[in-house]
Amino acid sequence: MNYDPVTQDPKYYDKEFPSSILPVAFESKGYKLLGTYFVAAGKGPHPIIILLHGFPGNEVNFDLAHVFRRQGFNVLTFHYRGCWGSKGDYSWENLEEDLDAAIGFIRANHHNEQFRVDINKMILAGHSMGGFIALYYSVFHDEFKNVISIAGFNAGAFGEMLKINKEIFDLSLEKIRFTATIVKNSSAKKLLGELISHRNEWNLLKYSSKLSLKRLLIIGAQYDTTAPLEIHHLPLIASLRMAGAENLEESVLECGHSFADRRIELARIVSNWLINTRF
Repeated sequence: MNYDPVTQDPKYYDKEFPSSILPVAFESKGYKLLGTYFVAAGKGPHPIIILLHGFPGNEVNFDLAHVFRRQGFNVLTFHYRGCWGSKGDYSWENLEEDLDAAIGFIRANHHNEQFRVDINKMILAGHSMGGFIALYYSVFHDEFKNVISIAGFNAGAFGEMLKINKEIFDLSLEKIRFTATIVKNSSAKKLLGELISHRNEWNLLKYSSKLSLKRLLIIGAQYDTTAPLEIHHLPLIASLRMAGAENLEESVLECGHSFADRRIELARIVSNWLINTRF
């Protein structure tokens, strides 16, 4: 029977190069960011998945990180500025810079024996706003050819709706009012204002031609009320297909935004997709 990283522990323990978890810290624009680095068993070097959480980051998808590590991938998760102990102020405008700092950290430390990483084999993956920034960042960095978006947000498309529809703005303001207090020095009104201000440059539909050249896994949630399919998922899928995307895999799971009832199914889909990864 073949080994299944989704449901099985490794059969053998590598005494010389065991799997491990390392706390890490690095700087973004002078502010310390905190993260967790999952190291796969074996000498390596291993490919790495940078796994980005959404807003405010209470779901960090560590269960997926463990699956990926059992499958032979290193994984880096981290907290953006101003959330969950990372220094600085929280802003959606900072996400791209914070991701850039995380990638720079990995590249600068690839000779570190603890990290056992192949910096030429990197995958971006993200959930919710993390899914947005994974896709958006890859548009401007051709070296990232494999991208995973899980219940990904289309920040620009939603910003356009906030701009023209006061009812949606007011409902969104109320919905994120509490979570905005979890992050540092921000507010619901400020965060929604960022989406409106960047509605043109952050609209993923503008980049369909570029994204269509990549290998993409885009997963939506049927009952998602945070990133509804009709706004964030279906238009992007249609646009990518019209742009001629040949390496696009799409799934919609019967669950809500956090995939709370479909964690195993979610892990299975991503794990199967990773098997065919080509760098």
